[in-house]
Amino acid sequence: MAQLNSISASDFRTFLEQELSRRSSVNPNYSLRAFARDLGVDSSFLSKLLNGKRSMTARTILSLAPRLSLSEQEVQDYIQKANGRRRRYSSGAQEVHAIAEIENAHLLQSMEWYHLAILELVASKNFQANAAWIAERLNLTIAQAQTALDDLMTAGALSQREDGVWKTEINNHSVSSKTNPRAQLVKQQIYNQAIALIPNHVGEHSTTTVCVSESRLAEANERIARFRRELSHFLSEPDDKQHVYQLAISLFPVSK
Repeated sequence: MAQLNSISASDFRTFLEQELSRRSSVNPNYSLRAFARDLGVDSSFLSKLLNGKRSMTARTILSLAPRLSLSEQEVQDYIQKANGRRRRYSSGAQEVHAIAEIENAHLLQSMEWYHLAILELVASKNFQANAAWIAERLNLTIAQAQTALDDLMTAGALSQREDGVWKTEINNHSVSSKTNPRAQLVKQQIYNQAIALIPNHVGEHSTTTVCVSESRLAEANERIARFRRELSHFLSEPDDKQHVYQLAISLFPVSK
């Protein structure tokens, strides 16, 4: 970490540029595409980050940091430089999961799928923190939308800036807990939505059944996480976002 710490005073974009340069000096064949692969993102996304054509957000820093062997304090320092304000984010050992953060905010006991959908809906054009507007967009009752809004704001997961713009305080709206009962319930709700909507030609769903070697499972899980991050970056990149989609990927055994 000595080489990494030597540039800790710079911003995260400069850190990435210098890290790419360091790796290229070690291996002349190492390219931006290889760097993007190792970070688990699309090469065009990484190129835009390095060229300043894509803003460096806390979510981006948190998604890349686990693959760069950065300490928790280094991650926090980069986020503070990017945001210009002091607020702690949870980075986790592997990946940031909304369920873990919401559990810390004492919200998980009443968690529903639409809590996550509302947090993501904030990024859509003309978002309104209005129960009637949210209820119409997510096919909820107004009472459900209002309760969810109250829950999120009380837990500090949703807030409004001084200029009136609403923002989410949860960094990654994914559900990947294997043990938490409430997380399991939310995933079941999302699965039921897929069963109801996809036969009506809304979205895409496919399955593959394959005989595998268990020696490949760890890498398979890592590839799934990398693909999910890359596709999430790709889908959320445009500024004119209109709708919230669920992205669900499963890998589980059916034989003993």
